[in-house]
Amino acid sequence: MPLLLKDYTWERRVVSDSVRIIVTVPFPGNKLQPGDIFTTEQFLKISRAPHYWELFLCHPIDPDTSRCSILANEVLFELIPSDPTVIWEALEMDVPREQKAPLKEQYLERHRIRLEERAKQRAVEKDCMKKGEIHRQIERERCDRSAIEGLLESAKERELKRMELAMVKDYRSPVSGTKRTPKIAQQTSSGPLVTKPAPPDNSPPPVRRSGTVEVTFSKRTFVTPKRESMEVAEQEWIRKQAAARRATVGFANDDELRPDERNPEWLKQRGDTFFQQRNYLAAIAAYSAGIRLTKDYYALFLNRSAAHLALENYQRCAEDCSTALELLEPPVEANRKARVACLARRGAALVKLGFLRQGYDEMVAASRLDPDEASLREEVERLKHLLDRGTDSDSD
Repeated sequence: MPLLLKDYTWERRVVSDSVRIIVTVPFPGNKLQPGDIFTTEQFLKISRAPHYWELFLCHPIDPDTSRCSILANEVLFELIPSDPTVIWEALEMDVPREQKAPLKEQYLERHRIRLEERAKQRAVEKDCMKKGEIHRQIERERCDRSAIEGLLESAKERELKRMELAMVKDYRSPVSGTKRTPKIAQQTSSGPLVTKPAPPDNSPPPVRRSGTVEVTFSKRTFVTPKRESMEVAEQEWIRKQAAARRATVGFANDDELRPDERNPEWLKQRGDTFFQQRNYLAAIAAYSAGIRLTKDYYALFLNRSAAHLALENYQRCAEDCSTALELLEPPVEANRKARVACLARRGAALVKLGFLRQGYDEMVAASRLDPDEASLREEVERLKHLLDRGTDSDSD
């Protein structure tokens, strides 16, 4: 039969203008698991054979914000009251023995209903995220189709213009080699139009233009022809080069990753480690390997843009920032810092590329998103000063 424990201590604390109830329960043994502890609005329970402990609270608490810590031979509850204005004169509510079982069932039913509502809310949020991703994918496909249709239309227009120019400039017959004389319609005095042949063109034919014929060969590492007798030596040289790249960059290609390392989050952490060690080439390799596994993880593009900026690859830095901004949709408070980093980094890259006005606009947008960042305000003022000085010199 389980042994009921009744010993506990409690106190009321005020931490940062918030009221907290600290309950310490001595519980023998050190094999407690989180599943052995049950917490509702007005009921606490610890059950681990052969002991258990339970307590009916005088006032309701917020079980979502309250915390529980399992220590050596004791359990520490940090309870957050639902109403902080209520004064806790006592902790335990005096419940008659015959009313404890119905009251427990009532608390358990409330807890079950709250869990079901939370599960339904998570399902709705997940469904909304899926629908949003589907809409974004449809929009991307529509943009791709529009771009392809635009390219086809441009190619069609260019081909039509080329054909028109060829018809105007070239009247040479493909069989006899003589030029065709176009017919010119003239108005006669008697009435209708009369078609007369144009005078022959005695100018020499145009000089044939020179051209270059491109010949492509299959890819080969070595400049010498492939020989079966040299294949072993060539493979040994390739292995040595791969080892040298691995020592410099971190790993040469994706084939060298173990199955448990083919994880975008692991590759991101690997790239962050290389970045902190100032090994920017290795960081770019790790981030790129993660991007090849998934193209929807914005942190890989954002961190790779920092490595490109450190290596002065400003064009690629701007491209990665643009891709990260597209993945940070919709703009919410949770991703505000990441969007600020994207805008500021892309602005810095544009300034380095010579697009001072565009870089200034990006910095202004980043500063408006994070008005408390002093460095962004200073950068905006610096770029504004450069723009004003350039405008004054142009006017002079």
